[in-house]
Amino acid sequence: MQRVRTIDYLTMQKEIKSGQTAPLYVFYGNEAFLMEKMTDLIVGQTLSDEEKDFQFIVYDMRETSVETGVEEAETLPFFGSNKVVLLQHCYFLTGAREKEKVEHNLKALEAYCLNPAKETVLILSVPAEKLDERKKIVKTLKKEGKMLQAAAPDQRSMEKWVDAQFKQRHQTIEPAARTELLKRAGFNLNMLSNETDKVALYAAQGDTVHLSDIQALTPVTLEDNVFTLIDRVISQRTDEALRIYYDLLKQKEEPIKILALLARQTRMIIHVLYLKKQGYSRQKMAGQLKLHPYAVKIAEEQGRNYNEAILENSLKELAAADFDIKTGKMEKEMRLELSIITLSKHKHFSA
Repeated sequence: MQRVRTIDYLTMQKEIKSGQTAPLYVFYGNEAFLMEKMTDLIVGQTLSDEEKDFQFIVYDMRETSVETGVEEAETLPFFGSNKVVLLQHCYFLTGAREKEKVEHNLKALEAYCLNPAKETVLILSVPAEKLDERKKIVKTLKKEGKMLQAAAPDQRSMEKWVDAQFKQRHQTIEPAARTELLKRAGFNLNMLSNETDKVALYAAQGDTVHLSDIQALTPVTLEDNVFTLIDRVISQRTDEALRIYYDLLKQKEEPIKILALLARQTRMIIHVLYLKKQGYSRQKMAGQLKLHPYAVKIAEEQGRNYNEAILENSLKELAAADFDIKTGKMEKEMRLELSIITLSKHKHFSA
């Protein structure tokens, strides 16, 4: 069989939609949503609606031996001409030392990889960041199968994905609207998919989705409000910062939670600015900090008007507020309001 390479989500999606379905796939990574969507796509392209109930078979490798999964893949379909077999939680492909209830005959899987059934699409998935490249079975799978690392895509890939969702509905989305949609969905791909579907249903076929549509239809998350609050603080727009804070209180958001998010974002800015000085790219910073690249971009942009001394003083102020609230020294709503005013006057901090 021809050697194939690890490909990204969008490329694999395009291949499958064009009818280029392979007999063997391996999905791994921390984005379960991407693995589920790709599995659904393969099933949809391989089986008819009538076949799905009978010819889409799922095994959990924590409960069932891989040999059983291989035997299923080798068995001819009883109904229809094709089948899809999904083997979930294939921790035997990783270096994790899981206490498995069953023994896995990996030689049976290796043999199958070299001669897969023509009628079957076999998918192995594991929610793990990486595979153990030293294992013979992993080397065999990399050589004979198609690999998808289901990791959070970078900003450009997310933008392309959003554009593609509207394009397939014969719609377009203007850049400002797309940016706002990504911002409001945070870095949750499941939420992004749901919000994209909702907006697309609202817009008529052939329409262009505008910024006003996103603002009207997609809710603003607490995290997004905190990002905006920090922006207003950084630009010393105290009145606007307080207005956002008062709105959050009206929405019954807990001051302690707002405080924690402010501190988390401030620490993120500090880490990003430090790594940027060390010459790290956004992608490398994201990997180092275990963040989405878009979160790194926001932190980098917010940090442009801060220096390290101001950021450190900001964290001290937030820590003092946390202490005052938890020890009952001051009422929590008033103490956080005082912190927002203090932070927005950061020119008075020693820099």
